[in-house]
Amino acid sequence: MNRSARILPVLIIFAHAGACGDSAGETDATTSAGETEGTTEGASTGTTEGTTEGATEGTTEGATEGATETDATTEATTTGDIDPIHEMICAQIGSLADPEESYAVPGVAGAPRWGIPPAAPPTTRVRRSWSSLGAADKQQVIDAFIALKSVTVDSGDPGSPRAAYSSFCEQPELGQSPYAKNLYDYYVEAHTNAFVSMRTEQMPMPRMSHMAPQFLPWHRYLLLRLEADMAEAIGDPDFALPYWDWEDCWEDGDPNTCAPLFEPDYLGTPGGCDEATSPVQGYLTDNGFLANIYSVGGLMNFTGDGIVCSPRPLVRAVACSESVVGPPEAFEVAGIFARPVYDAEPYDSCYTEEDVSFRQYLEGFNNSDLDPICVAAGCTLHGRGHEWIGGDMTINSTPNDPIFFLHHNNVDRVWAAWQEANLASGDAAREVDHGNPGYPEGDYRGPMFIFDEVRADEMFDYRGLGYEFDALPSE
Repeated sequence: MNRSARILPVLIIFAHAGACGDSAGETDATTSAGETEGTTEGASTGTTEGTTEGATEGTTEGATEGATETDATTEATTTGDIDPIHEMICAQIGSLADPEESYAVPGVAGAPRWGIPPAAPPTTRVRRSWSSLGAADKQQVIDAFIALKSVTVDSGDPGSPRAAYSSFCEQPELGQSPYAKNLYDYYVEAHTNAFVSMRTEQMPMPRMSHMAPQFLPWHRYLLLRLEADMAEAIGDPDFALPYWDWEDCWEDGDPNTCAPLFEPDYLGTPGGCDEATSPVQGYLTDNGFLANIYSVGGLMNFTGDGIVCSPRPLVRAVACSESVVGPPEAFEVAGIFARPVYDAEPYDSCYTEEDVSFRQYLEGFNNSDLDPICVAAGCTLHGRGHEWIGGDMTINSTPNDPIFFLHHNNVDRVWAAWQEANLASGDAAREVDHGNPGYPEGDYRGPMFIFDEVRADEMFDYRGLGYEFDALPSE
């Protein structure tokens, strides 16, 4: 699908739910990237499903036109050097939102502090690059992902009680068919819920897991918890989750294929740019690894009809997006070190300056972006990785693809590198909060959505949580 065919469908979706505030001062209406980073389901798989004939004629001219028609609004909300068209898109998204139509389920997590050690352990697990693993270690990782699908409420496995979560698929008003809840799909539902709840009263701004300060600690805990589940499932207490080093795709082969990552014997194939070729092939899916719950209707669908509970294959559309080229690059990662402040007001995705805010920059937002997909989802670093892989990685149920966890583990690794640079700076102002100067005070440091017994500021000291990385990015 060409870019013009993608822009209008995204703007049409914006009409149903919004993300960024109407003004720089409004910080409680945002959109999600994360892991939700995407477009309509059809767009993310490279098809034209869900679009209209007129949409194929759309161009950015319409966005420019819209900006001139709303000059008064734009002028009133312009902040710093934010491009007026970028700001117009943000304002349009916010003004068209209707939180009352959004739908979410209560957040429930068995063993709510699972994965957090009671005290800093004497030794730490070492998370290594996926491409550095041998065949046996790769096999162990994939088998652990597959094993989590079989840990259900009724399986009798040690983790069975933790599979007793609230599921979208059990809500009678949604008319869906429940599946056998399991420890893997717990993470799919938790992430989906954390995204769609952003348009309800259920999640106030300080607890948002995307496009806000808790983005990094929320996902750090998600990884820590998953790592503990995988270790238990395979009976290896020393198991450490690997990460996807984005630079491997540039250094070893064609970055548009990333041979080190998409191996049929392990994580599976890269899919394709149309519905017929997008299903993932290989060992993972040959062993019954399917998506049981997923989102439809695009990135901005926060309503109950945006959830489908029905098994289907995983889908990817690697290198099919026209909004990004290749995964994140080394120079982008190096850019984190020029941003010594964790975050800055107003702590959102539209008006926070990425030149100042490390979180905003790493999450992938740029105030000069004029592509609605990039405004909504981010097209650099974290957001770029999601958009480049496409398919299940570009909708709000992104953890359906195990690559989600390897991708976010690298995001966590980049955060760790940034923390270490601040700690090593010799500047007392940069050494606070385990190298997180500028992490906002108040509720932003408090309980995280779904994980009410875990505080964001408990996630600052990653070594105290029991792990480290084999290597960290450097300037």
